[in-house]
Amino acid sequence: MPEVKTIGEAVANMSVHMANLYYYLTKAVIEDFGEESKKSFEKAIIEFGHDRGRNIAVQVKKAGLPLTLENLDKFYDIPIAEGWNLQRKYEDDRKQSITESCTFANVWLEKDWSEVGHIYCLIDIAIREGYSNNVEFQPIKNILKGDPYCESLSIYKDITKKGL
Repeated sequence: MPEVKTIGEAVANMSVHMANLYYYLTKAVIEDFGEESKKSFEKAIIEFGHDRGRNIAVQVKKAGLPLTLENLDKFYDIPIAEGWNLQRKYEDDRKQSITESCTFANVWLEKDWSEVGHIYCLIDIAIREGYSNNVEFQPIKNILKGDPYCESLSIYKDITKKGL
């Protein structure tokens, strides 16, 4: 195993492993149980995202802070900023994110698994739903859909309830 020198390298290495695990698990289940099993993956990813979002919200509240977009990122459960090439821009009621390269997408595209890989992208919507009823994730572009990068907006549904 290669020596890991930074958190970013560790996150990138774990991302490759997780993308491969997702690929092999989904591939085997779809081969054994058919296309209908994709609905189970959607359900599992959404439940997993809701759980992650709720757990992040608990950490933010324990720190005595409001459920803002900035605090979602500050208390995020994995050091994604250290391992992914992403840009974030915060404005009053929204956050724009651009991810120029996605380790998961690279693995799934290489294996011709973008359709099933894209199911995993539901995690982003679900994390925000679990984190706060007032936060919504809006995907705009996605590498797995043929775009050159991923782009999204996270917004407050009601700016008067920012942080709730």
